[in-house]
Amino acid sequence: MRFPVSCINATREITKQLSTTVTANRYEWFAGWMPAAGVDFVKFVLKVKASSGAQNLVVQPVIQVAKVRTNDPDSPSLLGDVSQTGNGETPSVRLNVSATTAAKQFVRFGVAYKASSSGDAAGMVSLQTFTEVYGKIVATETLQLVAPDTNSYYVPLTGWMPSLMVTKAKAALVVTNATGNFKVGLAYQIASTSPEITASWVAAGSLYASGEHNTGDQTLTYGGTPPEAWVRLGLKYTNHVSGSNGQGVVTASVSIKK
Repeated sequence: MRFPVSCINATREITKQLSTTVTANRYEWFAGWMPAAGVDFVKFVLKVKASSGAQNLVVQPVIQVAKVRTNDPDSPSLLGDVSQTGNGETPSVRLNVSATTAAKQFVRFGVAYKASSSGDAAGMVSLQTFTEVYGKIVATETLQLVAPDTNSYYVPLTGWMPSLMVTKAKAALVVTNATGNFKVGLAYQIASTSPEITASWVAAGSLYASGEHNTGDQTLTYGGTPPEAWVRLGLKYTNHVSGSNGQGVVTASVSIKK
C-alpha cells in the first residue's frame, strides 16, 4: 500500500493582459481553487512585460481562502513583500502560509494590480506558483445522524491509516436539518499494532450545531511508547442536552496533514 501525503506542485507559467486606471487593488486569479489541506509554503515567479499607459502597473501576489465553500471566500490577502512596478521579473522567497490555510478548506493564488498613480496602466503579467503540500482530503460524505440521548456516538469516515502520515486533521462541516440539541465534530481512533486492537474514540476540537464550520488543524495525540501504528478519522455526535431527540444531516470533508 502507498499513502502519498506530501508533494511539490508547480503550475505552468500563465500570462494575462491586465489594465486599470485606479490606484485601488483589483484582483486576477491565475489558478483555480485547490484543497487547502497541508498547503504550508508557496513561492512565486512574477513577470511584467510590455508595460504601457501613462502610469506604471503595480503587481503583487495574493492568496484567497474559503472556510467551507468557494462561493463564500475570505477577502484576498497580499503575500510577502514581493511586488513589481512596471516591467521586470522577480522571484519570491519561500512564504509560510500555514496560518492562513489551517482553518480553511480551499485556497487559490493570483495577483493584485493597480496603477502607480491615477491614469492608464497596462502590461502583460505572468505568474508561476510553487506550493509545498503536506496533506490531502481523505474522505467526503453526507450522513443522516441520530443522537437519541446525551451519550457520545461515533461514526468512522476513513479507513485505517499509518499514524506516521497523520500529525493533524481537520474537517469542513455543513450541518443542516438539525433538531433537538444536535451537535457534531471531528474525532479519531488509534490502534497500537493492528486495527483489531483499538483504543476509545477521542474528540478533536469543538462540537458544532447547525451551519457551516471548519475545525481547523487539530493535533492528534498518540500516547503509546512507541506511538501507536494506526489511526482513523470520523465524527463525534451527541444530543448535548437531555430531553429531546437530536438529529441532523452532516456533510463532512476530512483532511489530514503530515
